[in-house]
Amino acid sequence: MIDFELVLPDGWVQIPTTPDTSTLRRRVIEDVIQHHLPDSLPRDKAGPWRRMLRKELIEATDEATRQSARSVLLPLQEFSGIRLPGSMLVTVLEGEDESEDPEQLLASILSDAGSEGTYLEIGGAPAVRVASVIDSGRLRRKSPSWRVSYYVSNPDAPGVWGLLTFTVLTDGDVEAAPVQAVVLLFDMIVSTLRWADRVDVPTEDEVLAQLAEVAQAAGESGAGSTAVGAEP
Repeated sequence: MIDFELVLPDGWVQIPTTPDTSTLRRRVIEDVIQHHLPDSLPRDKAGPWRRMLRKELIEATDEATRQSARSVLLPLQEFSGIRLPGSMLVTVLEGEDESEDPEQLLASILSDAGSEGTYLEIGGAPAVRVASVIDSGRLRRKSPSWRVSYYVSNPDAPGVWGLLTFTVLTDGDVEAAPVQAVVLLFDMIVSTLRWADRVDVPTEDEVLAQLAEVAQAAGESGAGSTAVGAEP
């Protein structure tokens, strides 16, 4: 299976969102909640946070599934006391026309994007970055948000593209330093993209079995574990 890899900072989670990973997705979400809000915390205080986090993760992954994304990336750890307000959808598009020149397609995207588009290279492959401010109505919010999409060609597989789209929420000032810092962090993650052709990809049942073995081993040793970021 053609896919790509990304390097994530500490405190981030990558959750699979393809239709054949629904059971694994639920398992990862519960492990994320357990990791960040363990049972050792007072139930009356941790309960509402668990429900809020579960709702947020389910909504984000459901949206990624509807958009045919392979996974969703979310920052869960606070940085300098601030929760990063954003998420990224990760998608691999496999077109039928292998003869299409990627440079021509990227040129077309740039032409449509105008001043919002930028040509660049990622992982040795040509790519285009399109950044725009979207109105609050599309996200049921009162403030505008940044929407940034990357279109990355696969130099070794004609017709295969990586589409990475992230959204950064704001409190109204889209140019505020904290907002731009979050956008920059997402950009840095995308810059780590490297294409890979995965062979013998494990099935969902095989991944779940592996996680069960890890959990059992951790339980026997008295140590906790989490399957944050697990993906087949």
